[in-house]
Amino acid sequence: MSRTYLFSPIGNTDPVKYFYDGSMLHICRYYKPDVVYLYLSKEMMEYHRTDNRYVRSIELLGEKLNHTFEVHIIENDQMVNVQQYDVFYKEFRSIISDIEREKGEDDRLLVNMASGTPAMKSALLIMATLAEYRFLPIQVSTPQKKSNIEHEERQEYDVETNWELNQDNTEDAENRCQEVKCMNLMRLLKLDIIKKHILSYNYKAALEVAKDIKQDLSIFAYKWLETAEARSVLNWKKMNSVLPEANGILKAVHEEDKKKVLFEYTLILDLKVKRGEYADFLRAITPLSVDLLEMVLAEFCDIDITKYYKRKAFREWDEQKMSGTEILRLAQGNYSYFRYGPVYSGALNNIIQAKCEDKLLAQRVNELVEVEHKLRNIAAHNIVSVTQEWVKERTGKTVDETIWIIKYICECVKINTRKENWASYDLMNEQILKALEE
Repeated sequence: MSRTYLFSPIGNTDPVKYFYDGSMLHICRYYKPDVVYLYLSKEMMEYHRTDNRYVRSIELLGEKLNHTFEVHIIENDQMVNVQQYDVFYKEFRSIISDIEREKGEDDRLLVNMASGTPAMKSALLIMATLAEYRFLPIQVSTPQKKSNIEHEERQEYDVETNWELNQDNTEDAENRCQEVKCMNLMRLLKLDIIKKHILSYNYKAALEVAKDIKQDLSIFAYKWLETAEARSVLNWKKMNSVLPEANGILKAVHEEDKKKVLFEYTLILDLKVKRGEYADFLRAITPLSVDLLEMVLAEFCDIDITKYYKRKAFREWDEQKMSGTEILRLAQGNYSYFRYGPVYSGALNNIIQAKCEDKLLAQRVNELVEVEHKLRNIAAHNIVSVTQEWVKERTGKTVDETIWIIKYICECVKINTRKENWASYDLMNEQILKALEE
């Protein structure tokens, strides 16, 4: 069962003054917190030791409401200069941090913003604005709707008499509590950071920041962030489990749908280019290129090249199946012998160049394989700075031209049939940004 906590500095109008509740007691009356932490400066501590006025008033209220208040006194005998804002900010931050560790995930914390000195109130207001800790700030207006005179000496105080004369005990008493709507500066800053990460396609970073303000985000927005992060690392199981239903942009992806998987993988290559991760892009071409060339052979050359593999799933040439065939002769190309083992794009490309009647497609395939062969090993096995200029200098093509070739081949083998689908991540980003504003 969830519990409610209250943290309240104590000021000169607490617990009862002018025949009405002070702010601390008024919040206790209407919110009925289970646990109350009272912060007492040296002056307030002296009053407390004289007549126990704060705790006793809460006890009397508990008897009236048939509610049990668990009261804790936080003493600070050293707090004499009560106008030092920075001191209170540090101390209140530490106290609220301790309360946060004590309370459960479903518990809530109220903070009295109306009692105490101006420095105390300012410190709490800054904390509420920064929202480092989640609490509900409560303001309490005065019965006279104007400022109290808080510096009147209150050494002589009769707890029982003040309670009996308290007008807030009447049935028609006004609830003067107001929940403060602070501008949540930290939330706004983190929201802006999330948006910047989304626009730079860094979904992992966006989700990490979002975890800090999850309770401030809509369920729909958080699901989209989880979806984007899982999608960007090809985690289909996770993506499918959090994907917002009927979103109109993205559907579930299943491993058995090879063309859908290859389409998503191609989009990841596109993201690497957009993020300037050119070395990663070059290293990631090889797995896709073999898939693409197998599909070109099947659809444009009427050759099921997997018939010549030992194990289709691991793509290894079978010497016995290849022996004496035209496929062996074509795959070997200009080399004097054929190296059996893993299937690489070079051998597949040799077959395509000989058998594909679509010469433009064959040209694009050859261009892709040349880029892969010229750069992949360098990027994979050497410490180099891979830039747009570095790629252009060694291949005659920019990275953008290379990703365009990949997309062209994908469209030819019907991995993607609509050019606008290449903007899938941008459409998803628009949906996420819209959801973050709701």
